[in-house]
Amino acid sequence: MTQTSQLTLTARNNHITVENQSGQYFQLAGELVRGGFIADPASVKNWNKSGATQPIRQPEKDEIMTQIMKQTINSPFKILFQEPEI
Repeated sequence: MTQTSQLTLTARNNHITVENQSGQYFQLAGELVRGGFIADPASVKNWNKSGATQPIRQPEKDEIMTQIMKQTINSPFKILFQEPEI
């Protein structure tokens, strides 16, 4: 994934489907809140496509989370990631 690639975000009750330009997708789990969605970063695990999975490594995971937040920063519906519990 490159920083210029656009992700397609489709919201459902308790998850958001994230799809890249290659048609790969994953489900982002979290909680719907007023004005947005608080996502669980642990749900960013694998890209899926046609029954095949490809692991998402940490550098790409960080890039994906940053891209999602950038895409929604000026939207009335924001997607943020919860902080890890200590």
